[in-house]
Amino acid sequence: MDQAACRTLSSRGYQVTITETAREALELIQQTDFKCIVINIATAAGGDYGGPAEIRQFIRASAVALMKQVPMDSLIREALEDGSIERLTIPVLTAKIHHLPRPTLLVGTCVHPELVQSLRRKELLFSYGTTLQMAMNLLVDGWCDVVLSAADIASGLIGTHEMAIFHQVRAKQLAILAFAMPDRASGIMCIETPQTADDYIAFFERIGRTRIGAHGLKQERS
Repeated sequence: MDQAACRTLSSRGYQVTITETAREALELIQQTDFKCIVINIATAAGGDYGGPAEIRQFIRASAVALMKQVPMDSLIREALEDGSIERLTIPVLTAKIHHLPRPTLLVGTCVHPELVQSLRRKELLFSYGTTLQMAMNLLVDGWCDVVLSAADIASGLIGTHEMAIFHQVRAKQLAILAFAMPDRASGIMCIETPQTADDYIAFFERIGRTRIGAHGLKQERS
């Protein structure tokens, strides 16, 4: 985070704490009440951003924003290229569903009856994650073999007769899901990286209004 932005935020009464790993952040939320936790996913290769288990703990403690610097289409292409997300047509997916690692997250615009029948024939436990937070709970707690979620993963990148298989579910993949499911209640959102200190302030104040409601922002903001 830009140091000039940090100084401006501090001068406006905000307390900003920066960590480099999910473990540091997890330790901090046990000691401090944060109004918002922002996870920077600007770089794909490096950084420990945490997976569903860690991010679920963040959500329980505060509002969580996954902050990206690249367009969503680029983020999806990157995930497809690095293999963390794979797209398959329904017939191919139905044929190989039994061989996918479990638990598996499948995302598409709709759940095809052919796929559901295949899951039942192979006696796989499956469930519908209607929100991102529900899908995270199902994955983390291992309640079922396959988690199905209906979401539009960028028209043109994932076809209407394809499903996106999330082989890895970490901050980058969760940002894609949060972007694809913006109207469903969840404690997690995907945002563009603010360009100025004022942009950060506007974002934090929006989060503050969401969490505090009509009482307005408190004098001390974390």
